[in-house]
Amino acid sequence: MAIFDTRIRADHPHFRNIKERTNWTNEDTLNDNLGHGTFVAGVIAGEDAECLGFAPDTEIYAFRVFTDAQVSYTSWFLDAFNYAIAINMDVLNLSIGGPDYLDLPFVEKVWEITANNIIMVSAIGNDGPLYGTLNNPADQSDVIGVGGIDYSDHIASFSSRGMSTWEIPHGYGRVKPDVVAYGREIMGSKISTGCKQLSGTSVASPVVAGVVCLLVSIIPENRRKEIPDHPTQMIVFFSLPSVARLEWVRRFLSHH
Repeated sequence: MAIFDTRIRADHPHFRNIKERTNWTNEDTLNDNLGHGTFVAGVIAGEDAECLGFAPDTEIYAFRVFTDAQVSYTSWFLDAFNYAIAINMDVLNLSIGGPDYLDLPFVEKVWEITANNIIMVSAIGNDGPLYGTLNNPADQSDVIGVGGIDYSDHIASFSSRGMSTWEIPHGYGRVKPDVVAYGREIMGSKISTGCKQLSGTSVASPVVAGVVCLLVSIIPENRRKEIPDHPTQMIVFFSLPSVARLEWVRRFLSHH
């Protein structure tokens, strides 16, 4: 599981399986000094009983792509994406986004990520409730764009929504987000110890990423790159009841 964010401290007590931490910024530190990356990782894989993550056994690869001042550059992402491809990641979470779908090097590298059958999950943005507020890369058709709902199962007011525009003039927009998850007052890990609550699609995205990690784990490791590689296919697959999903896997493996 690749987490592109502000990273995690190596000795954090909430995580049992931090495999690697890498720094792609111009700051000389491997630690998370903001807390955002730690919180996101906690939602996915934290093991503290108060803020238990969805998949505590997940192998975490923490990519530091933001500075303490929350600055990042396309070039840092491109280098980090290349490394994620090189080490054969299965799932990648991006709890970030922006309005610039015209950053062609970034967009094309996302295409390359998903062409290598890495499942990318990304926050759709916190610019709701107006339509036409989608963030990139969650607005791309090859990325699972995640919106937020509250505990009344209503779309959260902050959750971005609308139709994608990056295909124009070569096609028409697609309604996004692809899927929604709880994104208000989610429990996650603090920067060094303990738990806290945060809201936003950036915390709804790791909810989905954690579930995806669990579901991918039922596929034998040497066959994971053969599962459906389009987000719509994956969502349908992951929405199947567990018995039906296991039967699909059994038939898939028996015919390949």
